[in-house]
Amino acid sequence: MRIIAIHVVARRTLFATAMLVAAAACATMPDASPIATSDAHWVASWTSSPSTPIPPEILPPGVTSPQLEGNLRYLMRVSAGGDSVRIAMSGGPSVPKLAIDGATIALSDTTGIKPDTMQKLTFNDKAGVSVLSGGTVWSDPVTLSVAAGDVVAISLYLVDPVSPPQADKQLVVSMAPGDDRTSDTALEGATTVVARPLVTAVLVDNQDVDRVIVAFGDSITDGNGSRDPLMRGWPDYLAARLRAEGMENVAIANQGIGGNRLLEEGVLGESALTRFDRDALSVPGVTHIILMEGINDIGLSGLTLNGMSQSYRTLGTSDIIAAYSQLIDRAQARGVTIIGATLTPDLGSFLPGYATDEKEVIRQEVNDWIRNEGAFDAVIDFDAVVRDPQDGGRLAEAYNSGDSIHPSDAGYSAMADAIDLQIFQ
Repeated sequence: MRIIAIHVVARRTLFATAMLVAAAACATMPDASPIATSDAHWVASWTSSPSTPIPPEILPPGVTSPQLEGNLRYLMRVSAGGDSVRIAMSGGPSVPKLAIDGATIALSDTTGIKPDTMQKLTFNDKAGVSVLSGGTVWSDPVTLSVAAGDVVAISLYLVDPVSPPQADKQLVVSMAPGDDRTSDTALEGATTVVARPLVTAVLVDNQDVDRVIVAFGDSITDGNGSRDPLMRGWPDYLAARLRAEGMENVAIANQGIGGNRLLEEGVLGESALTRFDRDALSVPGVTHIILMEGINDIGLSGLTLNGMSQSYRTLGTSDIIAAYSQLIDRAQARGVTIIGATLTPDLGSFLPGYATDEKEVIRQEVNDWIRNEGAFDAVIDFDAVVRDPQDGGRLAEAYNSGDSIHPSDAGYSAMADAIDLQIFQ
């Protein structure tokens, strides 16, 4: 059978042992010991990686850093179900202190929050908690039956205002002023704010979930271009496909960050090399990682953005491959299956100098290496799925969100449909 979107490299087992996963979580995740040592089987059902802020001097005109205060309500679609739930919170390195004085979780649907599912969240049996810069705190478990695909509403009451990093428009939170209203079924007078989530994980207790796929990458993984905040790009479409196929033993954790790069630290999250242990290998239950990153390293290579004192360093094909090789070695050393995804087209990008004929050569060389080198345990050829058949350097019009970099919902759906689910068996 000819498979155009994916091929599997028979190198090693397809999933890690429970002992390796628990050791990885315990070793590198802040406050992870309750997850690793309890009798429960906690797995990531929804995630979002902390990021770093964009300095004001390079923000587009009229764009400011988000300010969050009072009551916040997040809606998340979980990829796996369970009988108990707990959450993780972090402001990342840009929030000096995140102080919460109340939190709740409930199920939600198109009519709003289901009142009979509302549960108060506690932290070491206390209603409030403080998280210092870069730290992570886990809530105590609560009994709440959730199914794969359910939407949970997580409400927080902030003691003091915070300014988390900017985010692409699919990452939103409802914000309402006043006293603690986290138990209200409706946040009257709420406004919508775009910002990186302060909630960074939703975990479920489910002994039957034995596959956790971490989608690790940049804005194309994080879902920029999606119109529905509850469908963050191809990972959520993949989760929906898994549900439709009855594969409810598989969970998806989306660890994409808009603008993220493999090699370069800076304004759009720590580099993939820096954050890989925390954001991929330490995700509770991780067995597989889909790595789709590198297009921003190529696109921003040699550019000078507004307000920058110097250009980004110039990178070539060998630099990208060297970074991939490091990440592959680190994943395989932990017994985690790592799947490489080819980089999608970007000619026609709105950012001057980001997509050029010279940089397209690098993208093609990188993709050839991903497809043919055999270094990854498997390969997903997203490039072949969404490229214009008449001009392979550009997105097909039907799959273009409008900026010529990020796929549309139709594109993300096609990417998810092209994945051979046998690699998760």
